[in-house]
Order: sequence, then structure tokens, then C-alpha cells
Amino acid sequence: MKSVFLSLTVALLTPLLISATLNFENDKIVYSATLDETEYTATFPFTNKGDTSIEILDVSSSCGCTTALPSKRVFAPGESGEISATFDYGGREGKQRKTIRVETNQAENERIFLTLEIDIPTVMSVSPSVVMWNRNTENEFASKEVTIESHMEGALGIAEIVSSSDAFSHEVRVLEPGKKFAVAIKPENLPDKNGIIRGTFIVKTSYSDPLKGTAKVYAIVR
Repeated sequence: MKSVFLSLTVALLTPLLISATLNFENDKIVYSATLDETEYTATFPFTNKGDTSIEILDVSSSCGCTTALPSKRVFAPGESGEISATFDYGGREGKQRKTIRVETNQAENERIFLTLEIDIPTVMSVSPSVVMWNRNTENEFASKEVTIESHMEGALGIAEIVSSSDAFSHEVRVLEPGKKFAVAIKPENLPDKNGIIRGTFIVKTSYSDPLKGTAKVYAIVR
């Protein structure tokens, strides 16, 4: 009796095991971008390893900056296809991770998750991005420096610094021509009142893309 029950169980499960889902060659793609690129298209090839046709019901991404599409919708047994995912960098920098969800008609609308990881280089680094002074501990407000360092192969220059407040002055000093600069920020002409005083400095460089070639530095007096 046990043998009959085991045989029946195997017979019932076998079609589920044979009818496999889409088999992807790689479910994760890692890519290092260049400064000149504005987008990247990743391709995820797959094959229907099962014995029935598989329909892709939906393909979506974790971010509106990524558009993902299948090469077509229905794939016969043994047929291959691909999911193409295009990531628009915009003003993004550093490591980016996007998830693509693929929904099929298999196993109660099975979901498959693909991953796209892109490292977008930065034009420059700013350190620190915030400088602060404390009225309770500092009798005199000395200037504090922010270092701006280029990550480009060619020369980079500071074209303009725009301040949002007259309560702070700034001065640029070249540490290494075309590569490294210091911006000294100092509170001056503070209003005669307590409370927090804030200023924002927009640092515009000579880099051709203003999204990547512009940085912000914040100054705060508490």
C-alpha cells in the first residue's frame, strides 16, 4: 500500500518538476560605467527548459530610471529569449543597484528577480560637505576649509561658486592645479540674533556635464 501511495505521489509531482521555469544564464550583471556614458543596457538571456510554453506576463523595475522589456512574450519549450534592461544614469553617482521583476504564467504567476549593479564614477569628491560653528563653544569664528578633489584624468577647474547667504564669505585656494582645491568658508556679518544661520554654496566646475560637475557645500552656525 505504501508503495502504491509513493508511486502516485511521484507521478503527481513529476509534471511540476519537468515543467521548469525560464532558465537564465545569469540573474545578476555588474558593470563599471565611464564618465562619458549616460545610460547602460544590460541583457539577461534565458531558455525555456520545460516541456510547455511559458508566457511572460509582466516585466517591471525597482526604479523609474530603468526600463525593462522582454524580446517577446511567449516562448515554446527549448526556445531562448532575453530581457533587456536600460538604466538612465541621470545625475546619479556611485554604486547603483536596480532590481528587475519578471512575472510568468508558471507556478501561480511565478516571479523571477534579476539584478543590475552599476558603479558610476564621480567627477570629484567634496570633503567635508558640511562645515559648522557653535556659538557656545567658539568665541571667534575662524574659517574652515572644504577640499574639492578631481577624479578625472584631465584638468578640472572651478568656474564659479554661488552662495545663498551674505552671512558667509568664501575663498578658493589651489592645492594642486587642475586636480585639488580648498574652499575656505567663514561666517561674517551675522545678523544680530540667536538661532541657526545656514548657507549653501553651489560649486560649479569646468566639467561639461553640469549635473556631474556641480557640488553643494553647506555652512551652519548654531
